[in-house]
Amino acid sequence: MQYPKHVLTLTILLTVLAAVSVAQNWDATRDFGASNPNGAWSYGWGVTGTSFTPYTIYHAKDCFPVSGFICWSADVYPYHQPLVGFNTTGQWIYTLTNLITPDALFLGPSPDWQPGDSIVEWTAPTTATYRISGFFEILDTNPTGIVGLVYRNGTLLFRVELLVPGAQYPNQIGGRANFYFPNVSLNAGDVISFGLNSDGTFYYDGTGFNATIVTPPNAPACANCSQH
Repeated sequence: MQYPKHVLTLTILLTVLAAVSVAQNWDATRDFGASNPNGAWSYGWGVTGTSFTPYTIYHAKDCFPVSGFICWSADVYPYHQPLVGFNTTGQWIYTLTNLITPDALFLGPSPDWQPGDSIVEWTAPTTATYRISGFFEILDTNPTGIVGLVYRNGTLLFRVELLVPGAQYPNQIGGRANFYFPNVSLNAGDVISFGLNSDGTFYYDGTGFNATIVTPPNAPACANCSQH
């Protein structure tokens, strides 16, 4: 059977629009893996929004050392920090002072004698408008305070200082702060950096983190990606 040319054109157009309308999504916790960079994600340390050095050591088990906990680390002696890790057990893990939740990444900043932020970076694969959301949460029972940071390239989007309350056994997180940006216009190659700063000292700074990034259905390509 033959169809009029305009019907075929309309069919092709609808197919293209349907493909464009499907949202893409990235989740820092779900996507955590044994490669670095890992797709759009990279793990490292430095000064958030200014410098970034990728982690070079992957602990496939017993990071920290904690059974069932995997991580990327700079392996600064003797604490294996800074690090970005994930609880693979599906249950809460308890250390001497930390609770490690199964539904968020665990960040540890750099030791005081070699200061630096623990950083998770996401690089935009295409020029588009994105929706970004996530959180930082205290996972230490006796926190000394942390600073959570979100940057677009070198521009600060979000900063929060979390001091209290501490986490509580067996499964209660401490202070938490959410971030949400409904429309962030990015060029391909732009970087969103999520950083954890020790806020003075790295002791008792175990922090939960996640970020979800979505291209909303029918989100237009940004006309001017120099603004967020």
